[in-house]
Amino acid sequence: MAIQEKTREGIIDICASHKGEPSPLMPILEEIQKKYGYIPLEVQELVSKQMGIPVSEIYGVVTFYNFFSLTPKGKYVIGVCLGTACYVKNSQTILD
Repeated sequence: MAIQEKTREGIIDICASHKGEPSPLMPILEEIQKKYGYIPLEVQELVSKQMGIPVSEIYGVVTFYNFFSLTPKGKYVIGVCLGTACYVKNSQTILD
């Protein structure tokens, strides 16, 4: 998937606004996630190029935190607790 030019420019602007910060990666990724809804590999490569951060480090952060997504999500995200307490209260039935 190729990044559209308008999106590319937006990501470059986000990166530029965080240049010079001591640890810019998290704020950059949070802003991209909020604006575009997900952070695909092509975007990670662009951030890497703009910020001089290895793609492997960016990918590690994106996959470690569950609030980042590699794929687009729907308009509404629904979460169902599957912890022990929720499970005994039939959360699996709700999920099914």
